[in-house]
Amino acid sequence: MGRMEEGVELRDETLEVIDYLQEILQKLDAGLESHILGDPFYVRADGKPPFTDEQVDRVISAIDAEFAIEISLYPGYHKGRSGANTTPDFCRLSPSARRVVVEGLDAIHRRYAEPLAPPESKAA
Repeated sequence: MGRMEEGVELRDETLEVIDYLQEILQKLDAGLESHILGDPFYVRADGKPPFTDEQVDRVISAIDAEFAIEISLYPGYHKGRSGANTTPDFCRLSPSARRVVVEGLDAIHRRYAEPLAPPESKAA
């Protein structure tokens, strides 16, 4: 259903991603990285292969970069809104925890993604 926040519509998927990343950050900051657990039955959709370590690292780096840009562009807003003036630095996570984060984000995205249309069959 989403919600409006300061003139911006936040979709359900966005809200779930925010909650998920905040939960990960809280565990990381509390020294509870071992509590960042993934779904042992996780499989990517549509028969896609597992994420490579390089893909996982690129996603984590991109998330950190987005936070850095956002905080640098609007430091007063973030400081006043949440007290944030530094990036979460998810790159601090161990490789296995990084993978859990990326797989978790993929699972969230999958819940909201439009189903793929079946390929059109070619009439003979």
